[in-house]
Amino acid sequence: MKKSFSFFLFFIILLSCLSAEEIISVTLPAADTLELVPYAKFDFAKIDESSAIIKSRVWDDVYWTLNDSGNKNRIFPFNCNGQMYRAEWYKENEGGVYLAGALNIDWEEMAVDNNDNIYVCDTGNNDNARRDLCIYQLKDPFPKFSGSVNYFQKYHIYYPEQKDFPARINNWDCEAVFWANGKLYFLTKHRADSLTKLYRMDSMDALKENPLTYLATFDIQGMVTAADVTPDGKKLAVLTYDNIWVFEVKKGDKYFQGSIKWLPISAKQCEGICFDDEDTLLITNEQMEIFEVKIADMIEVK
Repeated sequence: MKKSFSFFLFFIILLSCLSAEEIISVTLPAADTLELVPYAKFDFAKIDESSAIIKSRVWDDVYWTLNDSGNKNRIFPFNCNGQMYRAEWYKENEGGVYLAGALNIDWEEMAVDNNDNIYVCDTGNNDNARRDLCIYQLKDPFPKFSGSVNYFQKYHIYYPEQKDFPARINNWDCEAVFWANGKLYFLTKHRADSLTKLYRMDSMDALKENPLTYLATFDIQGMVTAADVTPDGKKLAVLTYDNIWVFEVKKGDKYFQGSIKWLPISAKQCEGICFDDEDTLLITNEQMEIFEVKIADMIEVK
């Protein structure tokens, strides 16, 4: 009887060890928080909840942003100085490019690939109760177009690990999506702990729900609000409300295991980040401000 019980206990412990996920972390040095100073502001009053920023890989000096939940189904083109591109027939309250047939439940991010595609990510999930998370795919529109464009694919996604709706642990929000290695990647925003989980979208089927593949967990020491990657997929920038992280790998997608740079910041409610070039990051907040950060000014922590 004792032998059976001991074996059972050993088996339970073994299963627990096998199922426990590895949490990757780094020790951060003491550092002063850098208070960012905006170099520009959006000149269009309706861009008042900027929750994403991407740099166009089609048009020169064109960036795109969007507002999050409760706003219209549109994206906004602007230049590096925050000036929105306007058509000749532009109307003040109707600016931006609308996605025909799309619904802005909680748009929180945008991503861009190397094939002229933009991905509008309706992945916000503050209450962890949504079963309709989705991605809209469209071609990078002409920035001075005023009206509606059609997205050509809509992908439904889900996390296989989430079993309860709403979840008992509030860790299934996502406001950071990027394209690398021919696939979309997702970073979760946690409210129950300081972690983030990296997922990959291995199937893009518009006719079914697409499961996300779990890859790794990192102690990001905050809540992730945005991400972007260089066109070659080697540098990943991740934004939280209080920090910027840059992860670099030589190849593949084991970003948390490569070299890491970090910078503590203060810049109000920052929710958008993109690479302006390999050495420069642009950041937007919900107060209509735009910031620039040089990667050379960040602290190497790994």
